[in-house]
Amino acid sequence: MKKSILVNNKTENEVTLEEYTKNWQVLIDTLPYATILVDTDFHVVMANNAARSLLQYPGKLQNEKCYQLFHKTNAPIENCPVEKTLSSGKDGQTEIYEPSLGKHLIINSAPVIRDENIIGFIHSFLDITKQRENEISSNDLIDIYAGSINELKARQIGAQKGRDAFLNMLEDISESYKELEDLFLKLILVMVNALDAKSPWTKGHSERVSMYAEQIAKQMLIDEDEIKDIKLAGLLHDIGKIGTYDYLLDKPGKLTKEEFDIVKKHPDQGADILKEIKQLRDIIPYIRYHHEKLDGNGYPHKLKGQKIPLGAKILHVADSFDSMTSDRPYRPAPGMKYALSEMEKYKGTQFDPRVIEAFLTVLEKSDNWDPNLSSK
Repeated sequence: MKKSILVNNKTENEVTLEEYTKNWQVLIDTLPYATILVDTDFHVVMANNAARSLLQYPGKLQNEKCYQLFHKTNAPIENCPVEKTLSSGKDGQTEIYEPSLGKHLIINSAPVIRDENIIGFIHSFLDITKQRENEISSNDLIDIYAGSINELKARQIGAQKGRDAFLNMLEDISESYKELEDLFLKLILVMVNALDAKSPWTKGHSERVSMYAEQIAKQMLIDEDEIKDIKLAGLLHDIGKIGTYDYLLDKPGKLTKEEFDIVKKHPDQGADILKEIKQLRDIIPYIRYHHEKLDGNGYPHKLKGQKIPLGAKILHVADSFDSMTSDRPYRPAPGMKYALSEMEKYKGTQFDPRVIEAFLTVLEKSDNWDPNLSSK
């Protein structure tokens, strides 16, 4: 879910510098020299206390342009370390005198790389102003410079080791998270199987609806996180029927109005059963509204058009198709040809036309598709 336990808000390839380095603040705050993280658009993403002290900047450094902070200019200057590292993509060292700060600085720059792509830069600043102002000899300056560089490198190595240890810890956490995610999905399947076991007529229904819904969502090029939400909602869309009397699910004849009114409560019952599970919050609307129709004649809330979430519209199509192509105690399966004609007939009133078109494309791509069945 977007922000569900199943996935993060972005794929690994889309991760931003801010997301990738969100746990680095504690690490860089321990460094005694000024250190900042800058994205590829020259915005400061993170800075430590030493950097704030060096710049004597009263506001927040985050989101400020680094060349505005250091060089008091509205464009990167020729020897801007970010510009140089961005151009080369390599580690580098730059010595500058910055008039706006009145300081001589040695700047060590390194790209932050994720999946072979540069997503930002880390810069550390060594203030050598006192050495320059004391007009010490060239040899002494070389010694100080070399000593500073060696000290800086040693600290960077220490920081790198600390970062590596931290990332290893994150890997372990990620592994544990995947195990918990697998366990969670197994528990979901246990719930679904318990529901399907209530009636031989519904065995496998939830898993088929989940599969159809996932394929429709992929065909519609929906966000990967939302596809996972829709797939999970498909598994759980009828969970509210756990609270429905078995005799209603297995009744061989048509339900009376009173009996159907009881069955129509199952979307709300399902949403209420799951609402306390925070990992499932994002799929609750899909479950609550999966029997709503575009024209407002659905149930239980008679929502219309755009007020019905897209995920619920997709579940409605997947659920209806599986119901029309499966046997029920009160009738044999009408079959695929009938299901396709009904979907075409009620496209725009009961079903969202975009979802129907996507589902037809999914069916046409399947190995079992018979072109003579097409209702187009």
